[in-house]
Amino acid sequence: MHVLIVGAGLAGLTCGRILDSLGVNVTVVEAGDGIGGRVRSDYADGFTFDRGFQVLFEAYPAARRHLDMEGLHLRRFDPGAIICLHGRRFVLTDPLRDPTAAIDAALAPIVPPFDKLRILLLAQRLRRQPIDAVLAGDDETTLAYLRRCGLSEQTINVFFRPFYGGIFLDRSLRTSAKCFRFDFKMLSEGAAALPAHGMGAIAEQLGTPLRERGLIRLHAPVTALIDSSGRVTGVRLESGEELSADAVVVATPAPEAARLSGLPMPQGALQTITLYFGGDRPVYQGRKIVLNAASDALVNNAQMLSNVAPEYAPPGRHLLSVSVLGASSLSDEDLSRAALADLRRMFAGDTAALAALEGYQPLRIYRLSYAQFPQAPGIHPLLPDNRSGRPGLYFAGEFTEASSLNAAMISGEKCAAAVMEDRQA
Repeated sequence: MHVLIVGAGLAGLTCGRILDSLGVNVTVVEAGDGIGGRVRSDYADGFTFDRGFQVLFEAYPAARRHLDMEGLHLRRFDPGAIICLHGRRFVLTDPLRDPTAAIDAALAPIVPPFDKLRILLLAQRLRRQPIDAVLAGDDETTLAYLRRCGLSEQTINVFFRPFYGGIFLDRSLRTSAKCFRFDFKMLSEGAAALPAHGMGAIAEQLGTPLRERGLIRLHAPVTALIDSSGRVTGVRLESGEELSADAVVVATPAPEAARLSGLPMPQGALQTITLYFGGDRPVYQGRKIVLNAASDALVNNAQMLSNVAPEYAPPGRHLLSVSVLGASSLSDEDLSRAALADLRRMFAGDTAALAALEGYQPLRIYRLSYAQFPQAPGIHPLLPDNRSGRPGLYFAGEFTEASSLNAAMISGEKCAAAVMEDRQA
């Protein structure tokens, strides 16, 4: 049996690895010049630039199944965050997992004491529940769920909007509460981490066994599926070459899957911009993410990546990553200038941070026009199945599960299982 996989993102690579391990003849075709899809890293002048700010949640079940976590040499963020508002900075953390910051967090007035207790109780409750229970029941927006948990508008605005807005790319918190509960559980059970050599190391680890045996073809964009008597039997490449197969797996982002298959896919696109700045000294100490709680924020979150993973910068240099939600009509130069101005507002009054920022220069900007698909409450039961309904055609992509690295790998697993079940039928 020959299976042709279109797309070398995490879902396609996971599917390909599983099928290959089961003795299936696999070919992966990828339009771009490298594997990983949206999970790639670039390297220049000793710096590591992930294509968009991303982290790996250590507790992701699929990551634990498919990745050699030790081999990634993970560098971990500290729990919680530094919240910037009105020229002041406050620490919020999980005192059980971050005892060194527990006193500062307990004394921080930005979150009411009873809300701190509610957050701890929520973490404990979700840690005790299996994932199926966390995802069960009726859905609602994250905002409605947080309010139902008794959290104040102040806490929602200063912490949950920027922190989970950075994860969901939407500070309105209209995202499904099931997504929130899952991510909250993952962050309460394990750290957010970076591979020492960039997020692209995840894809490299998944793809190396396939690539070493010549099973991945790069620079091979697919223009159309080939249909024979109602069955998908291959693909046509942009070069005009036709490749035949017993089954075709479309493992692309949802818009491309819709174009190739003609079938409905999740609509919409959440956009984000990641800016990288380099300097000679860190803007702040520690390994926490920094949140901008201002209602008119341009910068949603910033992180000293070289504090977390020193390998991200050359010796004597430091790397700062800045996230801006949505798109921007500003030029790269103007956007960099505006982001630095917002950073100065975030660190107002901190003379050391402001002095450090004076020496920071823009290094790279990544504008991601399709970073995630919107996940409104109730969307997940409506997502496509791994079986397309057309003989010979399967889907492997986050759009069959949820928008996350974990979901992409789970979709790859399920797709491989579906192919094998149908082969044996």
